[in-house]
Amino acid sequence: MLSSPRRRQPKAAHFLLVPELLYSPPNRAIIEALLSCGYGVHVFSPGTPADPSGYGSNVQTHRAEYSNRWLSRHLLDPRWWSFDCFSGTSEDPLAVVGLLAALNGKPSFALVDEIKSGAYRGNSPERWKQLCRWAMRRARFTIVNDDSRVALLKDYAGLAPQADVVVYPGCFHQPPPPDPAIRSSLRRRWGLPEQALVIASSGAFNLTAGADWLVQALQEETSLHAVIQPLAVSPLCLFLLQRLGLDARLYLQQERLSWQEAWQSAVALDIGLAIYTNPAPQFQHMGTSSNRLCMFIAMGVPVIASRQESFHFIEEYDCGVLVDNYDEFLAAIRHIGQNLDRMRQNCYRCFGEYIMPPERYPRLRQAIASIQAT
Repeated sequence: MLSSPRRRQPKAAHFLLVPELLYSPPNRAIIEALLSCGYGVHVFSPGTPADPSGYGSNVQTHRAEYSNRWLSRHLLDPRWWSFDCFSGTSEDPLAVVGLLAALNGKPSFALVDEIKSGAYRGNSPERWKQLCRWAMRRARFTIVNDDSRVALLKDYAGLAPQADVVVYPGCFHQPPPPDPAIRSSLRRRWGLPEQALVIASSGAFNLTAGADWLVQALQEETSLHAVIQPLAVSPLCLFLLQRLGLDARLYLQQERLSWQEAWQSAVALDIGLAIYTNPAPQFQHMGTSSNRLCMFIAMGVPVIASRQESFHFIEEYDCGVLVDNYDEFLAAIRHIGQNLDRMRQNCYRCFGEYIMPPERYPRLRQAIASIQAT
């Protein structure tokens, strides 16, 4: 009896803005969903590709660039014919995703985790941005990280009112469990007392992310301790932070942590910052688009967030405090410190009921699986 021919494994091409996003929570969810649907996943990004071994043998990484020059050399490469779907993160990668999908007659989907509008327009030429928005309109479905961004995305990209938009927050669908042993170990390594009240800033550290409020609070509240895990700060900023005279109460994380390491380290914190005062539309519709906010709440760390409509769930679940100015910020620190145990438990409830209820990841996986079925 002749054996039936082996079915070819479908292949997906996923394009990232930077290599460091390979294991970011939303991209991890997409890659794991593609894998669970039987795809071999090829991830493209500029610069040196990241090591994909954490995903297993069915994920490979390659180099790509987002420019007219790269397109002129690679757009018609026959290797693209072997891919069954194309996807990517916003914004620049989506121009390539849209063109490759259209030229090869294949479906695509887009993670629109950055909406480059208003004061956050970015530096890409308008023609490239038009291609990115066209790719969003062409996609079978788009993904945003918070319900408040659905209307913002449709307006920005010109999506049809009935366009399929999937909401998936900026967090792991299986976050690492809080480990008390890690908490004690990290506090010893950071040189911070086990019982100290520790506030933290993770990611961007600038004046629109509450950096000035945090430094001022440390100077006024002499019992307060802090951990800063900054990204993309200048050498001058690091130099000045190291010379604040707060060595005994401030730990400055200078090595870049992996996404998983950052989440695990949050268990050693008591208060997290989710301040967004940039007036651009994206930053005034943050909600669960905020990776740091999702990380803090998932790990049982109450947050202080800037007051906006998309953050109202924080007060509804009593897992943090919304503030408009420094005086309210300082009062929020004291309030959380006095109610820490209760607010920690509220964080876990908020994560399970609001941020990552049981249907979130299956809905994303179902959308991805539907591409293969059509």
